[in-house]
Amino acid sequence: MLRECDTRQMTDGEIREAFVKCFAGREGMIVLKRLTLRRWLGPDASADELRHLEGQRNLVSLILALASAD
Repeated sequence: MLRECDTRQMTDGEIREAFVKCFAGREGMIVLKRLTLRRWLGPDASADELRHLEGQRNLVSLILALASAD
């Protein structure tokens, strides 16, 4: 069962450890990249669709950076 936690009470190191636990597995990384970083929109994509995808990419890049931080 999932447990809520108050991230405001966590240190940066604890948050990095949590990201590593959640996303450091090879399968998790592949899925995140496939859904966002390796996804392309066609030329008929709206500005809103482009902004949404770029926001997802930014978040996934942050997750990947935190998960791979030493």
